[in-house]
Amino acid sequence: QQQQQQQHARACRWTRDLGGPGAPVCPTPYALGVVCGRGERELPGWRRARDSSEVLGPYAELMASTARYVFDVVAGGGGVGSVRLLSAADGVADDGQPDAQARYVPTSVMLAHAFAASAGAWQNQRTLVRLFGGDVRNACLPYWQPQGFPWLLPPWLQHRFVALDNTRDLTPQLCTGAQCEGSPLFDVVLVRQGLCFCDDPSKTSPAWPTEVCCVSRAQCTGAACGVYQLEPFLREGRPAYRKGQLLLQWCPQRWEWAALDAAGGAWAFARGDVGHPALARGPWAVWDGARHSTDGSFACELVHPGAPPWQRPPPQRTCCCGVAGDSTSVLRLLQRVAAVLDARQPHSFGLLHGAWTNGTRPEVQQLHQQLEEAARLFNEQRRGAHAAAVLRRTAAREYWLQCDGIVLFQPSSRADPFHFYGGALPDCPAFSSQEQVAPLPPAL
Repeated sequence: QQQQQQQHARACRWTRDLGGPGAPVCPTPYALGVVCGRGERELPGWRRARDSSEVLGPYAELMASTARYVFDVVAGGGGVGSVRLLSAADGVADDGQPDAQARYVPTSVMLAHAFAASAGAWQNQRTLVRLFGGDVRNACLPYWQPQGFPWLLPPWLQHRFVALDNTRDLTPQLCTGAQCEGSPLFDVVLVRQGLCFCDDPSKTSPAWPTEVCCVSRAQCTGAACGVYQLEPFLREGRPAYRKGQLLLQWCPQRWEWAALDAAGGAWAFARGDVGHPALARGPWAVWDGARHSTDGSFACELVHPGAPPWQRPPPQRTCCCGVAGDSTSVLRLLQRVAAVLDARQPHSFGLLHGAWTNGTRPEVQQLHQQLEEAARLFNEQRRGAHAAAVLRRTAAREYWLQCDGIVLFQPSSRADPFHFYGGALPDCPAFSSQEQVAPLPPAL
């Protein structure tokens, strides 16, 4: 109890030193930036994979960096007897389910293979690494019942799936059915891509913007650039826009939005299953007269500013861990995660990864502000040792990629993102400041 009081006092001093209660926005440190990589490993029938190389695929380096960061922060080079990590919103354990998500390798499985196959201080076998993969679709089994993990792990590495619903308190669920041996407390709680808002309200929009504008810094006079008018009828179940002989429409056969001429030739296209071309992130490929070349500055924007007709309030947006996007719902998620973090481990932390946020600028800004407000409320109402900070990827120009999520940490610990900046509050604009990014030049 005395240790907890000291930790709480340190957290209060941290809050006071940063200017009072609030939600500090921290530029994502490089060490965390490599952990906050985006993407999922799609591998149908992943339980039949031969080895770690096949399981990890192109995500081997990302998972190795994640394993290294976790071990370095918690163990500090190997000074602890065990590292306990809970991966919430982990992915379903049964790859035979008809659910499309069963095609993706769970995060905890990739981490297990990364620990087993990568070089690091954990290979000295003096620290027991215990990984738990929690998902709402997993079966609730007692800890002594074998689960038939398909691969043989080294003796210092353990893995187990648990049933876990992120919308309810985590501790009672882990205690129910004796899913965890001992106290359900963890050194690390990782919710990889949990605060990703990739849901797409535009697919069920009641109306459509009447005009869009395709613009490019590289090819301002290109044929594909200019203002397109909404067609009276849907094409392939989605809106289409016309500019002269060019028709901007959804092409389901190629899984892309494309500006097509009368002969079907594509003057610009971007792959991605979204309900409106203004949400197509690309990068766009543009015809330069000889071939299609990638143009990172090409974009399809709404002509008229303001909220699009499909915009929903935050309580009606759902992030990838199943929680609504309003500040109250996210706050409760933060509190649930903090409740299973072991405050006795001074470097324990939780990382609720943000990935990307789907929507136009007003939609994305609204959701990012809700995350910031949730972190602010968490700090104001904090009872335990952990504080919250929003991670902002300042190097990302794209507004939908600028939030890396929220990190829970004990101030002055190795998990404190501010210790990379000498413990001071770095110069980083808050999402609530509603700063404006210079628009692309108008098309001629």
